[in-house]
Amino acid sequence: MKYLTNQFSKILTLSIVFALLGFVALAQQMPPQMEIKEDFKDSELKEFVKVNLELMPIQEKSQEGMLAAIEASGLTVERFQELAQAQQGGNLTDVAESAEEMAMFNEAGQKVMGMQQDMQTEIQQVIEDSKLSQQEFQQLYMAYTQSAKVKAKVDEMMAKELN
Repeated sequence: MKYLTNQFSKILTLSIVFALLGFVALAQQMPPQMEIKEDFKDSELKEFVKVNLELMPIQEKSQEGMLAAIEASGLTVERFQELAQAQQGGNLTDVAESAEEMAMFNEAGQKVMGMQQDMQTEIQQVIEDSKLSQQEFQQLYMAYTQSAKVKAKVDEMMAKELN
């Protein structure tokens, strides 16, 4: 049972990394209406899996650091998320219980943003050090998220690697 939980955790982490990479890809302004390629060579898919296996510990370490920074500020993760949503909605001052809580949120937010930037830099470096170009990685990522065929093949390869 512990093995299944650990494997599920790794696959869940992979999906989180993919989600993060989606934001990286959007930040680089990918062309709209990009056609989804599905005919990747096995070697490209293997490299994509390899890169993501390298990204998993980076994401895990970063996530742990972000959680620690939030808790060190005196907020719970749930409260931080509530305040972050309120900030995005433009009503942080209405939701925050006090000026002190807003200060704790701002402090934690600054630390989290810095950690996210560091993580994105590390992710970019891993991709640059791989056999895939940035464009190839983005194509594979888009195919993984939008093509059931590619997703199934990558998930199968990932499961084999995790065993």
